Amino acid sequence: MGGSPVSSPRVSSPTGRRKAEEMRLQKDLSELDLPSNVRLSFPRGVEHMCEFEVALTPDEGCYAGGTFVFMFRVPESYPSDPPRVKCLTQVFHPAIDTEGHVDLSFLRDEWRPDMSIKTVIYGLHRLFLLPDTDDALNTAAGSLLHNNRSVFEQAVHDSVLSGATIHGKYYPAAVGERNVQSRNED
Repeated sequence: MGGSPVSSPRVSSPTGRRKAEEMRLQKDLSELDLPSNVRLSFPRGVEHMCEFEVALTPDEGCYAGGTFVFMFRVPESYPSDPPRVKCLTQVFHPAIDTEGHVDLSFLRDEWRPDMSIKTVIYGLHRLFLLPDTDDALNTAAGSLLHNNRSVFEQAVHDSVLSGATIHGKYYPAAVGERNVQSRNED
């Protein structure tokens, strides 16, 4: 996944001194080399660089052609603790529940401080290329993938491109909209 480097924001803390996590995040963002199917944006402006969105448009697999938006919230304890990542686009995926929570093992117990934002973006990309049923957050998606991969792939393909009802829930076409309804902001 090679592409053009991302120009990262340069932001100072209100006291004029940059905190360690801001400096690390600045470094991570400046070293990103995103492919053309991944976009990074700062909806609240670069002065809020600890909160940004990544839009991912898979170009292969059953999710190809859809655009999925993820919100990243980087905690003050970064890089000791991972960023919080939430999918803002409704998607029928075993590792993403209906509230947008994402199951990547390194966003929980396998995180190490030497990992970076790039690690998370590549992990998200892999989720769409190789969905699996391990510890499925969306049990309906996990069950369908486990029991009948071809039906799963067709249902995903239909929902991603034109919207579809799968197991009684409607999934709109994945066009990069922020349409996940959740009870909280985590």
